[in-house]
Amino acid sequence: MSREGIMNQAFVRSFILPAALIFLVGCSIVAPFSRSVEFVTFSVPIDKGTFSPEASLRVRIWNTETLKVAERNANCAVSYNQETKTEEVHCPEGVNYREVTPEEFEFLVQDIGAEIEIKSATVTVGEKYRLQISGLSSDDCNTASATVEEKARSAQIVLENLLWATTLMACP
Repeated sequence: MSREGIMNQAFVRSFILPAALIFLVGCSIVAPFSRSVEFVTFSVPIDKGTFSPEASLRVRIWNTETLKVAERNANCAVSYNQETKTEEVHCPEGVNYREVTPEEFEFLVQDIGAEIEIKSATVTVGEKYRLQISGLSSDDCNTASATVEEKARSAQIVLENLLWATTLMACP
């Protein structure tokens, strides 16, 4: 091999290969942080006959963070003080109560078609969520509701076959 060929090999080994390796390592470190956040849109088929024509459907969505806070809060108890007319929150040692506010949406039954579409501003693809829909049932007394808790596997989620439940209050 010629002197020039040996120098080219040394140059490649000394400069080009390390530079390429540094570049590739840098890409693998930065790549997870450079992804754009993709929020989820939910489509929910609605049987309008389940609800009162005057009902408002209330949709509440918890993302992973709010689910974790709600789970910690479940260990706390709320009591009402009749004398001071205030609520008091009592938590076990090591648990600090934090207010949880899920995303909320409202749809009038009279204004919806066969489905509702909810564009979340908090649930991203890949995270766990809970979605709850409720509204005045067709008997104009009870509440019909459905809840789903899953991992968001895509940016567009169709929630078919929800298990609807209705409260059983003694209505006049």
